[in-house]
Amino acid sequence: MKKILGFISIMVWWAVSVFSAHAAGESPLVLPLDMDGLKTELSLVRGMDRGMDREKEKSDRVWPKKVTYAHETYDFRNNVFHREMKTVEIEKKPSRIIPHAVGVAEILWAICPRKRIVAFNEFSADPEFCFIADAVKKRGPVFKSRQTELVIGFQPDLVFMVFYSGAAFREKLNQAKIPYFDLGYFGTIGSIKKQILLIGKIIGEEENAEELVKTINRSMSKIQKMLPAPDSPKRVLYYDEGGYIPGKISNFNSICDIIGAVNVGGEQGVKSWAQVDNETLLRWNPDIIIVPAGSGLKDHLMADKVLSHSSAVKHNKIYEIPGVYLRVDSQFILLSANLLAGIVYENEF
Repeated sequence: MKKILGFISIMVWWAVSVFSAHAAGESPLVLPLDMDGLKTELSLVRGMDRGMDREKEKSDRVWPKKVTYAHETYDFRNNVFHREMKTVEIEKKPSRIIPHAVGVAEILWAICPRKRIVAFNEFSADPEFCFIADAVKKRGPVFKSRQTELVIGFQPDLVFMVFYSGAAFREKLNQAKIPYFDLGYFGTIGSIKKQILLIGKIIGEEENAEELVKTINRSMSKIQKMLPAPDSPKRVLYYDEGGYIPGKISNFNSICDIIGAVNVGGEQGVKSWAQVDNETLLRWNPDIIIVPAGSGLKDHLMADKVLSHSSAVKHNKIYEIPGVYLRVDSQFILLSANLLAGIVYENEF
């Protein structure tokens, strides 16, 4: 517990210190909710394995079981969703689980007894990608995403994959007769909540999954109750390397929705991701531009002659956010919303 809280404090300090002097002479960034407490709530819904024996006895009676679910994939080339109903039969309660994606690892960390997670991929141990990276590195073991043989060597009875898990990885698991479950696409807050409940059913932790969704809803409500009521919503654009911006089908759109801001990419008709030039960026003229910390994009945009006429440049409203907050696809999307709210509604809390 002390190790987890220590890591939370480090992450909170890192996030807030990025903005503590976001413009010369301005006050430090103030957030709607305490980031430390929020992350703890989203990390420990199992109550530190309280009542595990009772839950184990109850859940063991339902195996084998069938789970019917809606499997969604997203065709990024044509910007369309594909959805089909599937049914999977699970012979026994999985006891050796490997998540092949950061978001799944973060969800399992909250709802599944830790001893059932036998390994993590490299991105789950990287603080640029994962909110529990420090704990994952200490807990281990960690494998590289393409080290399929190492994954097989851990002898998992279930591997969770997502839409970007490679075909070659799947094929090798098939050859080794390692059970796996493809969660498909998720990234928006609605899809994240659905996947939390599905993961809970698959691993026999339904009550913990339901509690995590309730925690998400409570936290979202708390943030929203703290928000001011502006005359018009702030228009926010997330600008990534190469000039790529996210649209309606993105976690950033969900983050903006939570705090009552407008995602400019979605507003302008972008569905998933699109590349824009600076002339287009000037025409859209967002109030605030968000860029990944360490990318150098703030300096690049501030120095551009075309963008010198834009509102965000003229008013110094370009903010750097650590990448982990921009890539999130788990319950920790609430941390991103909390942080963005502090930027959008500065000096309002």
